[in-house]
Amino acid sequence: MNMRSRRAFTLHEMIISMVIVGIIGGAFTKTLISQTRFHDREAALRSARSIARGATNVLLADMRMVQDSGGVDSVTADGKLIRILVPYRFGLVCSTNANLTTVSMLPIDSSTTEYSVYQGFAWRTATGRYTYVFPPNPTTSGIPSASASPTDCTGNGAGQAQISTVSTSGRPGDILDLKTGGSSGALTGAPVFFFQRVTYSFRTSALYPSRLGLWRNVEDGLNEEIMAPFDTSTRFRFYQPGDDTSRVAPPPVSDIRGLDLVLTAISPRATALSPTTSARVVTSVFFKNVRSF
Repeated sequence: MNMRSRRAFTLHEMIISMVIVGIIGGAFTKTLISQTRFHDREAALRSARSIARGATNVLLADMRMVQDSGGVDSVTADGKLIRILVPYRFGLVCSTNANLTTVSMLPIDSSTTEYSVYQGFAWRTATGRYTYVFPPNPTTSGIPSASASPTDCTGNGAGQAQISTVSTSGRPGDILDLKTGGSSGALTGAPVFFFQRVTYSFRTSALYPSRLGLWRNVEDGLNEEIMAPFDTSTRFRFYQPGDDTSRVAPPPVSDIRGLDLVLTAISPRATALSPTTSARVVTSVFFKNVRSF
């Protein structure tokens, strides 16, 4: 009786199949690992860029409001620190005498008041420059107080400013007396703002001790690390009148008209391709509170 022959894979066919599958599998695994490492590196780059952009947003919020004459208080030669006088409340001058200036201030959000520390006021002269007044004991006995003579602002009589108090969204404006410790010279009707002294610096991070962090210090107020980590190349560069490009060496503070924020941020996480992933972001900021020429 004839039996139907039965066929199966030979040993050679099995070996060839396994070799082909191994080659395909190896290629697929290599591609998968390569793509995983690429995406891991891109995620680290995004993290570094996010740190740099976050720091930029914080710096721009304060620096754009700075007056271009007198708004920079001090800088360091290495470009790691700058101290600025940041306006946070605005109004008009009503009257002034030897030791007191009365002002009518626009409404302000309560959170701004809570996080700001009064260091003095500045009034705008006819030339467009602001004169800064630094009262004695600004955070204690020199704090602005409700005016003892509000009609100096609202009254219609001789020598009275006839300035109406403004209210917005249920928040009233204020008529305040400012202690000056001497004549401020402020002119009736001149714009005025309150300022706080804020220092931005790149120094050793509390979270990443081998790197730099961006620190924000409000004089007599908060001292906090805003963003980290940054490379040691991170710094401020400076513009003065006539400059097309920023300069490394700081000019006299009275000549500073803007800054380059050179931020080399580092991702907090290492990747398989590199233990350190950094992103360099350079942003120019020019002071918007500019005097008239």
